[in-house]
Amino acid sequence: MKNFVARSTPWGTIQTGDLFADLAPREQKAVIAHEEGHIHHRHAWVRLKWILTTRAFRRYDAFLAMCEAQELEADKYAAEEGHADGLRWFLSGRNLHVKSDGYPTAMKRLEALRG
Repeated sequence: MKNFVARSTPWGTIQTGDLFADLAPREQKAVIAHEEGHIHHRHAWVRLKWILTTRAFRRYDAFLAMCEAQELEADKYAAEEGHADGLRWFLSGRNLHVKSDGYPTAMKRLEALRG
């Protein structure tokens, strides 16, 4: 079982998980645009470099902060590509205040989309 919505890979592909099918079409487009933002900015390569150089382990808090910034940057890319409404819709369906390491809360992401 692939218990995730979608993710991008270092080699520039997007994998969708089982949860992707449960999204409305506009949410799916926004999620894909978000993942395209990760690819555009080469986020997976940056994360991999941090891990391979052990910097992610030596400066774990900085690594998590960088990961959070990447999520917001991918959201911004999706919004600039015309998917802000779909992304807002997607994020509004999430528990807005749950914090996960390396990810901003949905509330923080929504606030960043508002500018």
